[in-house]
Amino acid sequence: MKKSKKLLVALAACALTAGAAVPAMALENQFSGAFTTFYDVGNFASSGAVQQDAPTANYFVERVRLGYTAKADDHVKLVTKFEFDYNFWGNGSYSVGRGQGGAIGADSVNMETKHLYLDLNYPAINARIGMMPYNDTFKGLIFDADMAGVLLSHDYANAGVSVGFFRFNDATADSDLSTPLVRDQDYTRLGRNTHDMFSVDGRYSVSKNLNVGAAYYYVKDDSTTNGTPNVKVHNLGINAAGNVGPVALNGFALKQFGDLATNVDAKGYAFNVGAKIALAGGTARTEFLYVSGGKNAFYVATGNGGTEGGQFYDAEMIMLGRDKYATSIDNAIIYDVNNLGEGVIMGTLGYDYSFSDKVSASVNAGFAAVAKDTGARAAVRGTSDSNYLGTEINAEAYYKLSANVTLGARAGYLMLGDYFAKSMDDPYDVKLIAKYNF
Repeated sequence: MKKSKKLLVALAACALTAGAAVPAMALENQFSGAFTTFYDVGNFASSGAVQQDAPTANYFVERVRLGYTAKADDHVKLVTKFEFDYNFWGNGSYSVGRGQGGAIGADSVNMETKHLYLDLNYPAINARIGMMPYNDTFKGLIFDADMAGVLLSHDYANAGVSVGFFRFNDATADSDLSTPLVRDQDYTRLGRNTHDMFSVDGRYSVSKNLNVGAAYYYVKDDSTTNGTPNVKVHNLGINAAGNVGPVALNGFALKQFGDLATNVDAKGYAFNVGAKIALAGGTARTEFLYVSGGKNAFYVATGNGGTEGGQFYDAEMIMLGRDKYATSIDNAIIYDVNNLGEGVIMGTLGYDYSFSDKVSASVNAGFAAVAKDTGARAAVRGTSDSNYLGTEINAEAYYKLSANVTLGARAGYLMLGDYFAKSMDDPYDVKLIAKYNF
């Protein structure tokens, strides 16, 4: 009996020890996601082509994003997000590729990795390490994308500061020039010819009605597979946001210097002001943006898929500027604010109104011109000297079917300006949208 009692005591002690250890090791599993699909009909969005007798296209798009966060405690968590696209229904099946699998049979491999980073949050410092979403503090004009790096930040009572290092690309072609178009990555020289960015960002709360900030981003690209090597661009700017009576104002000024390429100076600059005000039960808003062009062409970060910034979604455009609903099929007159080296002068007006807890709507108008005509669109250019790209009017309305499900419609019409030949058809676009978020 004595031995049995000792054995029972030992087993109980082991059980208590294991039970006490479980909470310290347990993970809080957090799941999130979004399903979006829409039907699109129009004469521009699918091709991005301004043309005479533009044909009407119609297609369905589907996107699912799934997020998983493994939270160890209040200080440590792993953040992940994955994306699944059908570029358009009917595009293929039994295949491997980004955005594929939308045809009958499906069975395609098309999972995309968006975020994989460790988030360490301690009183002294917050550190994010890995592939993360990151954008500049100038409304994403320079960069707004997922990128791999290390971001360190710290918040004070009335201020905050962050510093970061990001590797956009590590691409060094081998030295075999006999077949230059198929040169492979030289793995013996990793880290030698890279596309990197260093960031420093600070903000200060002057009062409850005024916040100011400044940022510096240095982009260095000497990778040998990029079309524009030897990039060394310094981006320096200030931003502010505050309230003046009932009006909420925000804006920035940004200057670039350094090298866009060998013997090509970086001299781009941009400034912006935005405003919001409560009006007639809704919210009125406006944006003005100027981005230099020509010899002062503005630098926008680039990657293997094209530019990774300069979308300026604050404009709320569909065709004149980038559409917030666009997925893999993504076209616009002003695709990014570099705008084929011609820059942008843009003004927008918008109004948001909620009719009830379930019904809401918005209307927007946008006006844009190039800052400097360089002949970049000679094939569709008009005979006048006008730099005016056009005027877009759009509207959208939504109905909340439930707390997580929203049905909507969005439509727009773009009246092309005299920058384009008079024979070009005005673009238009209509979307029917279904969204589920959890």
